[in-house]
Amino acid sequence: MNNAPLHPTKEQISILLRHYESGRLGKAEVMAISFTHDFPKHQFGWLMLGILLTKSERHFEALNAYEIANSLSPQNARVLNNMGVTYKKLGRLKEAEISLRDAIALKPNYAEAHNNLGNIFKKMKELEKAEACFRKAVTYNPNLADAYNNLSLTLKDLGKFNQAFSACIKALHINQNFNGAYNNLSLIIRYFKFKDSNPKLYPLLINLLTIKGVVRPQNVAESILTLLKHDPLIKDLLGKKNIISNTRQVTSIIETLHQFKLLHHLMRICPLPDLELEALFVKIRRYLLFNIGKIKASDHIIYFFTTLCLQCFTNEYVYFESAEETKFINELEAKITETIMKLNQPELLKLLCLASYRLLHQYDWCQQLTALDQLDEIKKRLLEEPLAEKAIVKDIAVFGKISDEVSNKVREQYEQNPYPRWVNAIHFKGILISDFCDKTNLKLYSRKIKDVDVPKILVAGCGTGQHSLETATQFLGCQVTAVDLSLSSLAYAKRKAIEAKLSNLEYMQADILNLARLDKEFDIIESVGVLHHMYKPMEGWRVLTKLLKPGGLMRIGLYSDLARQHIVAIRKEIQSLGVGISDANMRQFRQSIITSEFKSHKELIKFNDFFSLSMLRDLVFHEQEHRFTLPQIANCLEELGLKFCGFGNKDVISNFGFFHGKNADIYDLELWHKYEENSPKTFRGMYQFWCQKL
Repeated sequence: MNNAPLHPTKEQISILLRHYESGRLGKAEVMAISFTHDFPKHQFGWLMLGILLTKSERHFEALNAYEIANSLSPQNARVLNNMGVTYKKLGRLKEAEISLRDAIALKPNYAEAHNNLGNIFKKMKELEKAEACFRKAVTYNPNLADAYNNLSLTLKDLGKFNQAFSACIKALHINQNFNGAYNNLSLIIRYFKFKDSNPKLYPLLINLLTIKGVVRPQNVAESILTLLKHDPLIKDLLGKKNIISNTRQVTSIIETLHQFKLLHHLMRICPLPDLELEALFVKIRRYLLFNIGKIKASDHIIYFFTTLCLQCFTNEYVYFESAEETKFINELEAKITETIMKLNQPELLKLLCLASYRLLHQYDWCQQLTALDQLDEIKKRLLEEPLAEKAIVKDIAVFGKISDEVSNKVREQYEQNPYPRWVNAIHFKGILISDFCDKTNLKLYSRKIKDVDVPKILVAGCGTGQHSLETATQFLGCQVTAVDLSLSSLAYAKRKAIEAKLSNLEYMQADILNLARLDKEFDIIESVGVLHHMYKPMEGWRVLTKLLKPGGLMRIGLYSDLARQHIVAIRKEIQSLGVGISDANMRQFRQSIITSEFKSHKELIKFNDFFSLSMLRDLVFHEQEHRFTLPQIANCLEELGLKFCGFGNKDVISNFGFFHGKNADIYDLELWHKYEENSPKTFRGMYQFWCQKL
């Protein structure tokens, strides 16, 4: 007679669960396997084994475990839910839908199953059904942050931005450490303009800006400023005239601004794209310079000064500087130099005042400073990092001599004004190329790119490295080679890569025209905002195409002729006026744009690039610029043997669908040309698209 037990004891189950909940997954899996051997007719062991196999991405084995668990007890909604999730991971969406519907039939208030079914419908692009499922999920479990976030993503895709924003905020109120929801928030508010004050949002937005790797701050800065400017205190400051006439008033303004930690956070990491706030800070900076001897160094004054310094450093001193200010700052510079030459340290406020107008690291005496030792962020950003870049330059590999005349002019521009100066980039959770192609909805003409496990990637024209760093984190197992003309830009890029501890990213100085001699082929090549600055863009594009493996993918960014007509007008104006490219000349011209009533000038102010000196130079003072139309791009692709795979911007694709109808072919460049003719500002930044080599 067999007296072997038919099920594990409560103690055994408790031990397994403790292993699982404590993250000891290996031990938990060993116990789960022993349960399936010792108690093969007991569902719990198979269920736990499925969960643990799912954790280690062994989805086929997990599905087998769930199917056995389900055969032992078909009325278990949790097993059916987990089966549905696993079917989805294996791409078997219809089976996933059936399994999840069965789970809900057994347990109608099963919030997680409704959430998972919503994800199936979202994957199938049945967005209205997905929305209904997510709404049921949050009805049955109002604390399910994941469902609120999924609802938000779906509402965004449906063009319901206000509702999407509200759902995302609910997700973050439930879980303030939800990085996925912060990423979603950054996408929603990028084009969002707030219409009233809401200080309750400030902590969440500070988190958005301070959690590294979630957002490019400049992408959300304009939206955040629309919120801040509705705050009664800031609205009052901006509405008053002649509020900066004495030290008491300036001190009062600084005390008021000290209450807005969100504003300070934003100012420290990206240029402020707002002329009203800029005008206020220009006036404050000027007053502090003229009256620096009267200002008492309180903690709040010092903190404001450090914020102002970092803002001016980050926007590359784009703020207008009058002749009188130049005279005062030259005198202050001479006094500080004299003080240091006498082996003394300058007063902190005077040094910070100088740093709000000039680069501290340019002075021979900068390494003798100890006055900044208590201000870690200022010392690091204004001194240590720029000095580190000077050392890094010596270690950057150089590939070939840059001999093309236009390439040398462009190189010199970016040596003088490395572009752009950035603090935070997005750190992606790396995914396989196959998953990226599906996620980005690329139309592939050869599927072998999906089989590449260790992609070799070239970023041609990486600038200061924001793009290349993001690419290096986007694809699992990738090795990235990033090249640029400018050593200054490359030094900035390499410093940021070292800071991010990336080992799969190699930088090299090279002209694209010289890369034909590079003995390498790449699975992916990205060149965004580069080819249109070459003397003959097709020559560069042809070189890149030869470096791309058959079946490989290429991401290209080119200026739109339709979208940049006002830029063309301003470039002609600059040429006719003979405006130079010194910092002072560009600041003076920029000031004339600010006070102008011309339509093309007002359009220019809408660009974030207007609020940084290097970006302004890139925007309207560039040495070389070509522009394209979509029919021209179609001809280029045909000539190069490339096939159009799609645009990467989901919002643009969504608007295209609203114009042509949801069944319109999003890979038809003729349809896109008709859409752009109707909406010429669509590609105001540039066309960014993927193509594939046949």
